[in-house]
Amino acid sequence: MKRFGNLIRVSITPTFLLVNALSATQDITVDLPGGTTMSFVWIDPGKFMMGSSSSEWQHLENEGPQHEVSISRGFYLGTTEVTQGQWESVMGTEPWMDHFTGNAVRDQLELNPVHPAVWVSWSDAQSFMEALNIASDKSLYRLPTEAEWEYSARAGTTTMWSFGDDYFNQLKKYAWIWPNLYSAVADYNTKGAQPVAMKLPNPWGLHDMHGNVEEWCQNWFGSYSIDSQIDPWGPKEGTNRVVRGGSFRTRKWEQYRLAFRYGIYLGNGNNNIGFRVLMMEPESSTPTVLKTQGWGLIKAEQ
Repeated sequence: MKRFGNLIRVSITPTFLLVNALSATQDITVDLPGGTTMSFVWIDPGKFMMGSSSSEWQHLENEGPQHEVSISRGFYLGTTEVTQGQWESVMGTEPWMDHFTGNAVRDQLELNPVHPAVWVSWSDAQSFMEALNIASDKSLYRLPTEAEWEYSARAGTTTMWSFGDDYFNQLKKYAWIWPNLYSAVADYNTKGAQPVAMKLPNPWGLHDMHGNVEEWCQNWFGSYSIDSQIDPWGPKEGTNRVVRGGSFRTRKWEQYRLAFRYGIYLGNGNNNIGFRVLMMEPESSTPTVLKTQGWGLIKAEQ
C-alpha cells in the first residue's frame, strides 16, 4: 500500500516522551537533540522472501539460499539516510572533516545539512543511537537488521528493485548512481553524495534505498540459512558488519539490486557509507536481552 502521499506529522517533545495518542499506524516526525527533526515511516509486520534466487540476473552466491523471513513486530524507519545536519545536531561533531587540518573536506564532499552523514563507521552509528536513547530515556533507537532493511526496501515487491525489473530506464529516477552523477571519469572527484529525498521513494515512502550512500545494518555479515526465520539477527559473531543499498560510487548496475549485500569492518568509514535509524514502537521499547536460538532466530526476554 502506498502511504507516502499522506504523511502524518506528529511532533514529539525534545525529551522524546512519546504521548499516549501516538498510534502505531502513523508516520511521524520527532524532534532531535540540538533542534532539528527526523521523519519516520511506519513499517507493518509481515513476511517476505529474503535474498535472490539462483536465476536472478547477476545473482551472487552470498545472496542465497533465498528463504522466508517473518518480521513479527512493526517499527518506524527513517524516511531518509541520516543527514549531516541531523548528525551535527545530535553529536556536535563533523566526522567528514579532515582531522589533520581541521577544515579540509574529505574527498570533495559538499558541506550541506541535507546531504547524508558519511565517513561514519558502524561504531560511530552506535554512538549516534546511544545519544538518541539517552535523550529519550528509553531503548527506542538502533540500526535496522539486514532482514528489516531488505524487508523495508522491498516494500512488498518481489522484483530486483522496488520499482520493478526495468533498471536501465527506471533506476535513475529512484537513485543517485554513478551514471547520473558522472559524465566522465574526470568528474569522479568533483562530486559525491547528493541531498536526500530528491529521488522517488519506494512504495512505502522510503527514499534512497537504492543508491546515494550505502547503509550500515546492525548485524554481522554471514551466510544465509535455507530455513524459514523469525526476526533474524544474523550470526552471533563475525568480522564485518552488513552494508546494503548501493551508492553514488557504485559502477555496476547489479550492485543496486535489493538482494546485493556485503560486509565491512565495523571501524571503517568512507565517503559513500551512511546509515538510517530504526525506531521501535513505544510499547516494544522495553530493554531486552536477545538470545540466539540457532542461526538468526531470536527470543527476547524482558
